[in-house]
Amino acid sequence: MSEALADVFFPVTWPFELSDLPQPAYLVGGAVRDGLIGRKTPILDLDFVLLQDAVKTARTLAEKYKAGFVLLDAQRHIARVVFDQITVDFAQAEGHCLEQDLRRRDFTVNAIAFDPLTQTFIDPNKGQEDLQQRLIKMISPENLQDDPLRLLRGYRQAAQLGFKIEAKTQATIQEFAPLLSRVAAERIRTELVYLLNTQNTAPLIQQAWEIGLLSPYFKNANQQFKQLCQIDLSAIQLGEVYPQILLELSQELSDTLKIYRLALAKLTCLLNQNLTVAEEELLQLKFSKLELRSTLVILKGLSQLNLLKTRELSLREQYFLFQNLGLLFPALIVSAIADGFSLNSLTPLINRYLNPNDPVAHPQPLLTGNQLMEALNLRPSPKIGELLLEIQLGKIEGKVTTIEDAIAYAQQLL
Repeated sequence: MSEALADVFFPVTWPFELSDLPQPAYLVGGAVRDGLIGRKTPILDLDFVLLQDAVKTARTLAEKYKAGFVLLDAQRHIARVVFDQITVDFAQAEGHCLEQDLRRRDFTVNAIAFDPLTQTFIDPNKGQEDLQQRLIKMISPENLQDDPLRLLRGYRQAAQLGFKIEAKTQATIQEFAPLLSRVAAERIRTELVYLLNTQNTAPLIQQAWEIGLLSPYFKNANQQFKQLCQIDLSAIQLGEVYPQILLELSQELSDTLKIYRLALAKLTCLLNQNLTVAEEELLQLKFSKLELRSTLVILKGLSQLNLLKTRELSLREQYFLFQNLGLLFPALIVSAIADGFSLNSLTPLINRYLNPNDPVAHPQPLLTGNQLMEALNLRPSPKIGELLLEIQLGKIEGKVTTIEDAIAYAQQLL
């Protein structure tokens, strides 16, 4: 048994007793691959192939260990058990034969099985040799045709592992690229997010676009590849001066949307710079409303920053820029630097953002809507919001400093 694999899986991190498994039971897929190369991930995903009773085994384990149970595919006998920080999938072997199951997989490095009881590997496709050579190699063209998402997944895994795609596999992916259109847009979006979340993937993304995998979805991306290639470097440059900015770029958009804020900056490089067309591109790939709004806000912010090339932004312009972006401000800044802006030209805005007491970037209201209505004897209406906004703008411009000033200012506006 590989020492790296032992460190990752055996014996301390098994979420259940191995004796609970029917024999034989084989660990397969990415967990074995990652264990062999010593790659560790924050959340462990284990995949087991059983020759029989896969769903029954998963259900029994879930009940015994009070874990979550999900039936993924009743017809193909695939179920999932969700432990704390570990997800375990159980699938029944194709044709009730392990070797046949392994030969139906996508790439050789993902088709290595490990028997945890005997501590032996089963590797009919010589995946361990390709691991040593750091190659993504298909098992067969037919397997890629069976699920065309594997075409894009090859690029994603090459990016995550730092591997190269073997020449024959590369040619086959290019030949089959039109087949990707048969795949549900949500699945393509997921693979694309994995690519964007991974560092230094711009060359692979560009290659995937050039061979026709991504070009149907981002028709004008070739105009932005230079900027895309600069994003990760720009993030490092920012992080050296502003560590907090780099930390925020590495955070996810939300608890449910596992796309990093830095990945959103990269996504803007693939999109058409026309906001209407960009929105259509995002909708085509079924990006969520939050992802769509966030990406378009960054694109719009870039167009606003272009004003800096000729003049300084007014306090009002800065206020609206910060209010629109919120926590996406670091993504805008890294995009701007990748687009050619100097760090010095952006420093005043960055300093405002990093200062929690800055009245432009982090305004504190002088009074509430209820206070304003009571003082001026007004009824609830959209006008109240408009007055509060003008008061806030008056405050940052030095026209208003106290509550009394704010009420008088609102009265004057009325």
